[in-house]
Amino acid sequence: MLLEPRWAKILRDLTAHKLRTMLVVLSIAVGIFAIVVVMGGRGMLIDSFAVNFPKSNPMSATMFTSDFGDLVTAAVARDPRVAMVEARRSETFRYRVGALASVADPPAGVAVANRSRSISLTASRDWSAQKIDKVFAQGGATWPPARGEVLLEMSVRQVIPVVVGDSITVDVGANERRELRVAGFAHDINAFPSMFTSTDSGFVSMETMGDLKRPTSENVILLTLQKTGLTREQASTLAADIRDDTVAPAGVTVYGMNVPKPGSHFLGDIFKAISVLLLALGVMALALSGFLVVNTVSALLTQQTRQIGVMKAVGGRASQITSMYLTLVTVYGLLAIVVGLPTGMAAATWFASYAGGLLNFGTTTGGPPGYTLALGIAVGLVVPIAAAYIPIRIGTSIPVVRAFNATGVDAAKFGHGLVDRALGLLRGLPRPVALSLRNTFKRKGRLALTLTTLTLASAVVMSVMCVRASMLQTVADLETWWNHDVEVTFAQPVNARAVEAEALGTPGVVAVESWVTRSTTLVRGDGSENDSLFTIGLPADTTFIKPKLTGGRWLKADDTDSVVVNTDIAKDENLVVGGVVKLKMRGLEKTWHVVGVVSGQLMGPVVFANRPYLENALQQRGEVGRTVIRTQAHDTAFQQQVGDRVERRLKDLNEPVSGVRTQKGMRDQVANELGILVTFLVIMATILAAVGVIGLSGTMIINVLESTREIGVMRAIGASHASIYQVFITEGIVIGALSWLFGALLTYPTSYALVKVLENAMGIPLSYVFSWSGLAIWLAIVTAISAVASLLPAFNASQVSVRDAISYE
Repeated sequence: MLLEPRWAKILRDLTAHKLRTMLVVLSIAVGIFAIVVVMGGRGMLIDSFAVNFPKSNPMSATMFTSDFGDLVTAAVARDPRVAMVEARRSETFRYRVGALASVADPPAGVAVANRSRSISLTASRDWSAQKIDKVFAQGGATWPPARGEVLLEMSVRQVIPVVVGDSITVDVGANERRELRVAGFAHDINAFPSMFTSTDSGFVSMETMGDLKRPTSENVILLTLQKTGLTREQASTLAADIRDDTVAPAGVTVYGMNVPKPGSHFLGDIFKAISVLLLALGVMALALSGFLVVNTVSALLTQQTRQIGVMKAVGGRASQITSMYLTLVTVYGLLAIVVGLPTGMAAATWFASYAGGLLNFGTTTGGPPGYTLALGIAVGLVVPIAAAYIPIRIGTSIPVVRAFNATGVDAAKFGHGLVDRALGLLRGLPRPVALSLRNTFKRKGRLALTLTTLTLASAVVMSVMCVRASMLQTVADLETWWNHDVEVTFAQPVNARAVEAEALGTPGVVAVESWVTRSTTLVRGDGSENDSLFTIGLPADTTFIKPKLTGGRWLKADDTDSVVVNTDIAKDENLVVGGVVKLKMRGLEKTWHVVGVVSGQLMGPVVFANRPYLENALQQRGEVGRTVIRTQAHDTAFQQQVGDRVERRLKDLNEPVSGVRTQKGMRDQVANELGILVTFLVIMATILAAVGVIGLSGTMIINVLESTREIGVMRAIGASHASIYQVFITEGIVIGALSWLFGALLTYPTSYALVKVLENAMGIPLSYVFSWSGLAIWLAIVTAISAVASLLPAFNASQVSVRDAISYE
């Protein structure tokens, strides 16, 4: 018999104040949504990577070599340290989407799809027998690619609108082109996504490589090692021994070698950074939704104090009343699950697909992992009950006499605290403003919870703006570092005088300089190697870069065996000014003296050397791998136009141009890489801001309910609708402004820590900038949000009649 009245009361509490019920449900649903999106999306990405990465059988080492044949492959396969070996050919071309009929580059400003781009085409004698770094056809595409066809790496679609059946035109020589049909797309989880690099990827047959006027012998060795559980240094040492003992004696020159961290993906650091952000988002959203539940339940119990007294007077025990209110909270949670779980699961699937495409992890066919569903249900039931239990126990423990004497509104007193006395000193304020300030600080416990929610949200939003500003500053620093407009790279060394003369003769070009570029291996004292370095030989008096020294000095014209290293390699290898470093280039080892250290440029570990001396060391006079150009104007369109002209002129000389990039293009590429993290940060900030808005709206609605009698008194003495609006909107704005102030105090340490976490996770230096403009923007936004969030409660307050206010309990 007791069960029916309890359920009737629960139903009445749910339906009597529908707006309050909606806000409670939304606050819990946001927490469910956030945790399901975070954990579901992250779980799908992990599952996708766990399936696709091992399935590809990633290589232990890659050697980029001179041409070789089957005998060399067989010799490497016989090496007892090698588990598997595979040989391929890789060549870089310039290409454009479209048929042979359109051979001229379009004018500046046209769509990127119609412009020349770089593409790395990889060929195999037998793709069907691939064993290492496996590539998989997508969407029903035929594998292996037939002669005259190309399968593009699926990430190409992120940057150009190409579809199956299109043609691409590949430059194979001076005014000579070949047309290939796009037969489909393939997924290579070990390929750099196109949006992160200036070179796309594609896969062809060896016969097609011959049609493109390239040799049909291999120049890439992929191998896996017999030993497992190796560190990167150990794997690098073992690969170097195989190179020196087996590959080099076969007459093959190894130009460069790549040994990744065993079992690690090259985008793993970015994924780690994203995971940290996502986990932080989930935990914070969950905590904030818990604060909102505490706020709402506390207010509900304050309103129903007399009802609790009546239930106790007729024999109800505190435990029974507690269970009834916990049941009400459980119903809130169940309703929130109905709202938050399906939307969270759908958003998690979208997020995993979006992030998987950006990271090139691929996608899995299933939805979020099963534990995500269980986690969402647990969050919807456990978190609200845990958050509400203490307020409910305190509220239901009130003595019967005290309950009957309660007014049904908050019993908080005003005027005794330090803040109250400080507010009392303010004179000359309009009465509605003075009343709103009094109401704001009257309920200090609720104010503290609301401010905690909004302060955390504000701190995160403003920290995101600081991180964004830091990333933009990092990109801007690149433009300061690289003092040229166009950069031309070549697939093989070219004559410096010839390309410089041709470039200088191009309209719009005002200065040209050529650099020697080489992949480099650093040989450590213990014999292990770091193979991910790059050496640039340039004139000591160059004006095409403006290096930012962090120690030592820049190169001098009479330097011989001196080098300047950037902070990327100095940090990794503990190099200091005055020290020495042993470098291996094209099989030649030489010891160099470190005379300076410069800041990083988001291009990995780089060593700078005096070009004349580097040419002598390499026994390669007058041959360069890169030409940099300064143009008359520096806007994007003019840079692109000059780059197109230079490329056409060099192609006419049959120079092996492998890439043409503008300074703005390089900046945009870096911005794209960093922009991914900004995107996730914005998502995080948006969800947290939404939680804060819901919390403020809920607080204001509760405050209006508890101020019903005060509103009646104001109406009885002639207060207008505008005055009522002013009281509650001002209260909301004050709370929003306080959250901004406290959030601003947390912004510097929070944003600085966040930048450092991202910097360490990605392994690239970021220029920290505190965004004062971000603080000003958020102040304007939070003021507007606070006013909007207070409109509905203020409207409800203005509609209260004197009769209803006086009879309110």
